[in-house]
Amino acid sequence: MFIVIRFIIPSFLGFFLASCSQEKNISAKAENIDLSEVVQTYAEIVYASYEDSHSAAKDMSKSIDDFLDSPSEKSMVAAKESWISARLPYLQTEVYRFYGGPIDDEDGPEGLINAWPMDEAYVDYVKGGPESGIINDVKTYPEITKDLLIGLNEKDGEENISCGYHAIEFLLWGQDFQVSGPGERPHTDYTTAANADRRKQFLKITVSLLLENLESLVNEWAPSKANYRSNLLKEDPLVAIQKILSGMTLLSGFELAGERLLVAYESRAQEDEHSCFSDTTHNDAIYDIVGIINVWSGTYTALDGTKIEGPGIHALASNKDPALGSKIDKSLMTALDKSKAIPVPFDQAILAEDGSEPRKAIIGLIEELENIADGFVTIADNSGISVSREPEP
Repeated sequence: MFIVIRFIIPSFLGFFLASCSQEKNISAKAENIDLSEVVQTYAEIVYASYEDSHSAAKDMSKSIDDFLDSPSEKSMVAAKESWISARLPYLQTEVYRFYGGPIDDEDGPEGLINAWPMDEAYVDYVKGGPESGIINDVKTYPEITKDLLIGLNEKDGEENISCGYHAIEFLLWGQDFQVSGPGERPHTDYTTAANADRRKQFLKITVSLLLENLESLVNEWAPSKANYRSNLLKEDPLVAIQKILSGMTLLSGFELAGERLLVAYESRAQEDEHSCFSDTTHNDAIYDIVGIINVWSGTYTALDGTKIEGPGIHALASNKDPALGSKIDKSLMTALDKSKAIPVPFDQAILAEDGSEPRKAIIGLIEELENIADGFVTIADNSGISVSREPEP
């Protein structure tokens, strides 16, 4: 089972990363930049990538429905592959966070979409706890409903996760105790195991909620509507640029370099890696960086082949400081290469000895991402705006 899942990944890498290496290494100086065009390009990329995320999640939903209708080892593999596929466009949208946009404002659905790390025992059985979790607590939760799962998500603790990609991931893979592969939840958890029907219901509702929340983001960024996008385009372009750079800076330096890589690097704990059940944490790093490159370069290739091209943050940077623009351009490509150089699975790379190639690959990527974040801060300074390396409390 693991071999099938692992080898679908290179095809996606080829699809997305070819455009990065061939189209996005921009070095020419941009003259007379119209900042409103930079913001417009950004809005179009955001909308297209959320549309792709929603579309890929719908494909995942169909595969999971097929699995739940006829659980088997084969249909479970297909469901897992669909989850991996659905993650790739979504990861590219994480650069739109950290500035109070529709994904993570006070009412934003980010916590219902991609919250982690996850206490597995909150949802289902775990090693040493065969009756743990919402699924197995029939007395407290006699009926599993959408409102119940929303209400329980992050209740009494940020690791109490009942919704989103990682809840789905756990329900498909289970805990990972393998050295060279992901979790091995049996398909019989959905046929003959205790509370199989409740497990089915939980998974089906969680997937449905994910689709709803992704669709809400598509709607907030759709053109020709009274929504977040229309308000952003009406703002002073420099205010919008500040938001865009905040997302790029905080994803690169704080979230990816710090929370997702450095924490796991220092703790050497599997629980601290982002996609620990499926062993696809390497994808999380790669496609977060691809998302940053999309916004930097002002280009995006949609799943249907449609290309968006316009002035990105690179054009703004090069207009103010061509040398800095070129430096960040190269650094982003270096970070992308370094993210692909980290050995798979990530949970074994963090366990390697200090000074080993896996550990050096991880810390090298962390340092590159921190340098990139510093570069984004400088771009903001050069533009007369302020961007922080740390999120607001």
